[in-house]
Amino acid sequence: MKVKSLILVAAAATSLFAGAALADVYMRGEDVAKLVAGKTIEGQYRDCSAGRNDFNEFYTEDGKIHGRERPCNQAGSWKKYGGVWAIKDGKFCITLGSGRPSGCFDYQIDKDGTLRRLNVPGVTDTNFKIYDGNPDHL
Repeated sequence: MKVKSLILVAAAATSLFAGAALADVYMRGEDVAKLVAGKTIEGQYRDCSAGRNDFNEFYTEDGKIHGRERPCNQAGSWKKYGGVWAIKDGKFCITLGSGRPSGCFDYQIDKDGTLRRLNVPGVTDTNFKIYDGNPDHL
């Protein structure tokens, strides 16, 4: 009888944890920070339409963002900008100013290491390549 009870308790606990894992489809802010701090991300849009910019951003360990942008898929000069990142209410948040997307966002990472920002109103999902360090000297 005891063995049967232990098996039932173990099965229930396993299904509870499995259900929680399936419900948690977005990364925690702390995990996003660990992934990008001290690294550079490169934005890649699924839709390169008017008003979209190619960009690279270096995320410092102490919460600063050093970025550059230019019109999507265009050759030419890069315009530099700055900002900050933080973790708020369990989400990874960025503040860039000058009309750039700022706020606390949902992120996922796929098996190939592509980071994806999701659920930004009026914007298609953005994919990011991640590079070690600050190769563009931002």
